[in-house]
Amino acid sequence: MTAEMKVFSTGIDPEDWIPQRFAQPGEGKIPPISWLHVPANAQSLILLMEHRGAAAGQRIHWLIYDIPVSATGIPEGGPIPEGAKTGKNDFGSDSYHPPVADPSHELQHYDFHLLACDLPGLGLAEGANWETVKEKLRKQRDPGDIAPPPADDPQAVEFHPLGHVIDRAEFSGHFALDTDEPVR
Repeated sequence: MTAEMKVFSTGIDPEDWIPQRFAQPGEGKIPPISWLHVPANAQSLILLMEHRGAAAGQRIHWLIYDIPVSATGIPEGGPIPEGAKTGKNDFGSDSYHPPVADPSHELQHYDFHLLACDLPGLGLAEGANWETVKEKLRKQRDPGDIAPPPADDPQAVEFHPLGHVIDRAEFSGHFALDTDEPVR
């Protein structure tokens, strides 16, 4: 029996608050991300951080693709593994875009996804966006391979057509202002 692939952070407890050092206001540092039990048949990895429930064009905060399967993570503050490429986030940069405090103090949810791929690389230059990456990951699945996901699960619906993804792991963190002072 093989162990289930896992992604986690030593700086963010799963389903808990994202510390301000990884957010704005705060230091906006790259959080430490580690993974375990990558499938033996994986040839590359993708790391994606998204703001669940954000409006289109404000959802993708961090994208790294073509991560070598020999890598075991990213240290706090970086750098990304050698050979990996940083994609363009929804804010127009090829870097980590930290969670930004909502002036209304509304709780925000951020999901970190690790995708194991059966491709050695996507053949994309540095700076590709998530839509372009998804196009490279699309592959017709065998009819009996996996049932379509429930329509009310947006993440499952988004990842289902990505047939080059052979395994996926995730964890979530939450962020909100912890003060009654409004953002200026």
